[in-house]
Amino acid sequence: MTTEEAKLILQSYRPGGGDDADPFFSEALKLLRSEPELRRWFEGVQNFDGLMRRAMASQSPPAGLREAILARKNAPPRTTQANSRHFLKVFLPLAAAVAIFAGILQFERSSEHQGFQGMTVASFTKQALEIKEQGRISLGTKSTDPVQLSRWLAERGAPSNFVLPPGLHGLPALGCQSYSLGGTKVSLICFTLGENRIAHLFVVDRKSLSDAPSDTTPTLHEENGLAFATWTSGGKSYVLTGDNLSKETIRRLI
Repeated sequence: MTTEEAKLILQSYRPGGGDDADPFFSEALKLLRSEPELRRWFEGVQNFDGLMRRAMASQSPPAGLREAILARKNAPPRTTQANSRHFLKVFLPLAAAVAIFAGILQFERSSEHQGFQGMTVASFTKQALEIKEQGRISLGTKSTDPVQLSRWLAERGAPSNFVLPPGLHGLPALGCQSYSLGGTKVSLICFTLGENRIAHLFVVDRKSLSDAPSDTTPTLHEENGLAFATWTSGGKSYVLTGDNLSKETIRRLI
């Protein structure tokens, strides 16, 4: 297992050591113990995850909120002034909690909620690349079996019945993940090419895109040193990028 492969797996590791006995993480944790640089990276990820959990755990709905809502449903009409006081007393603390949670969520996953009503090819591509560049790629399940990966994605309502580009056939898969981008399900499958080179294939249903053509041939791009390809085929739209992959390597994969 390479360092980059270990990072993909450890992104899903929960703070607190609860996943130590899970075989999914065993090989990555073994590498973690022998690589100081990977350990420093992991400590930073765990510290941030712990901060998120503590911030969310510190917020809870006001006591008696459920009972107040149910009682209000059948209560006789109140005066406007009484209603205003009751609203402020019960709902302002909840609004504060929601605001804090929304701020945390925006910091952690802001790009997943940017204009995906009526997702376009361009916005799908942009969000897929941001997941990669912001280090938010992780594996929900680890397997080299395409059938198992397809089943896992289908169970989560993510695209699962799609055709891999020719260059990915025969390459060992690492695993897959499902993302929800503004309510639109996107699948990710990762493949290893060795030497810390990993291919990331993002897939979305073409019907989820407002401007996707029926079929297009793959087009190569490079932005800020990141090479990627985009295309639409068989009812699905794709973005292929990776770690340490040149434009020529991606050309061979598609």
